[in-house]
Amino acid sequence: MIPPSLPPDEPRRLQALRRLGLLDTPAEERFDRIVRMAARTFRVPITLVSLVDGSRQWFKARVGLDASSTARSISFCGHAILTPDTFVVRDALEDQRFADNPLVTGEPHVRFYAGHPLHAPDGSPVGTLCLIDRRARDFSAEERQQLEDLASWVELELNALTVQEARTALAQQERFFALSVDMLCIAGLEGTFRQLSRAWMQTLGYSEQTLRATPLLELVHEEDKASTTEWLARGARGELLPCFEHRCRGQDGTWHWLQWNATVNPAEGIFYGVARDVTEQKRLEAERREVERMKSEFVSTVSHELRTPLTSIRGSLGLLEGGIIGELPSQAQDMVRIARTNTERLIRLINDILDLEKMESGKLDFHLEPLELGALLAQAVEAHQGYAKECGASVELAVEAPGAWVMADGDRFLQVLANLLSNALKFSPRGERVTLRLERVGPLLRVSVEDRGPGIPEAFRGRIFEKFAQADGSDSRRKGGTGLGLSIARALAERMGGTLDFVTTEGAGTTFRVELPESPPPSCSPPPNPCLQEVSHDDS
Repeated sequence: MIPPSLPPDEPRRLQALRRLGLLDTPAEERFDRIVRMAARTFRVPITLVSLVDGSRQWFKARVGLDASSTARSISFCGHAILTPDTFVVRDALEDQRFADNPLVTGEPHVRFYAGHPLHAPDGSPVGTLCLIDRRARDFSAEERQQLEDLASWVELELNALTVQEARTALAQQERFFALSVDMLCIAGLEGTFRQLSRAWMQTLGYSEQTLRATPLLELVHEEDKASTTEWLARGARGELLPCFEHRCRGQDGTWHWLQWNATVNPAEGIFYGVARDVTEQKRLEAERREVERMKSEFVSTVSHELRTPLTSIRGSLGLLEGGIIGELPSQAQDMVRIARTNTERLIRLINDILDLEKMESGKLDFHLEPLELGALLAQAVEAHQGYAKECGASVELAVEAPGAWVMADGDRFLQVLANLLSNALKFSPRGERVTLRLERVGPLLRVSVEDRGPGIPEAFRGRIFEKFAQADGSDSRRKGGTGLGLSIARALAERMGGTLDFVTTEGAGTTFRVELPESPPPSCSPPPNPCLQEVSHDDS
């Protein structure tokens, strides 16, 4: 016995067989009537519609045989699907491929076999319509033609479900095109439309007939034609098409910005596209940019115009408070002190707004250089001793990573620390201390500001780094501040390649942590001497 070999395209063949959806399904009259007719026509005891699976031949319809399947290795049909025409075995006992086959030497005692291959829609042979007799016999050319005709009938039934599914899928596609609010299309790679959704006509105002007769490039704005041509050419070369925008002319002469997403089918020379009218979005974006520009100019102008007189007022009030015209009465002294304090608060607010505006517009200058972090932290502690005394608290430095260096802007880093230290001191109970700590955490250096204050309320933690965020319902408002400090501090830390976050426990305190990558010290560097700028004593 010689088992049947596998077709060269066996994986594809099996996939086509499975797509038919017929394996192991119940008997159907549409197939049964064909095998009954074949048995009568050819006067044979056994006729089968056989589907050849990976390891078996399974019978979709049968006459004269009780078994529903047999092994593929001993099947006649496994040989039949290898030939394009009818496969005939006149006498199995005289054929070395089958003489000792158990289907020949035992039940059903096959002597004669004739099978015509059945094909799936893609042309793959998936089985046979076969005739079996228990005696040897000839098979004429006329009989071969009759079997081929009946096999064609079986193929129609095999593929009937597939055809119905295709019709259903087509109807669903047409309904999807009709209902979609996006502009769906199927088009040739030269830009001619083959199918369009209703949204195209609704958006551009043309009839479907006009759009089908008008290549895409004829609708495109002159300034966008070159980029559109290149986009289509990329598709023709089989490349992935990127998201793309251009302007198309509507029937009334207005220009519509269309945003495209598309995929190419090079084999068929078409692309499937989804376009969306983003004209209104473009207009709103342009308006937003203009508003941002005007806001930026307004903030900058007003801030500068306010800062100059406020600085002068602060200086004058400071001189009065210092006794330049003699000692003031106690009540007047208090009023001058309040005026100076509020003037300083306004100046801090203006400075914060200017910093924020510069960061958002990308105009805030940074000068990164190697800095010894311990020395920078010592400078920050020294600068806050006076404010700590005023708050009735103390500030201490704990350097657990001596000799650590970072790439940072010294002034900007001191600005971050000034915000964190002033907040910590402001909310610390009298007599408590604030710790500024430096330590290594893996490849990073961590600078922590630890206070033992009331902690941050749970409801406020998700908004703490937002602009103008302050914890309502606590004493945050009474402590003063602009609500910009932490937002600016985080942005500054990130611009220097670091992060700023916090941990807190209500009633036990808060720790803000700045983490920066450690940098190797320079080969020859003088001691750092960063310039400490005016700092903002504000809360979050």
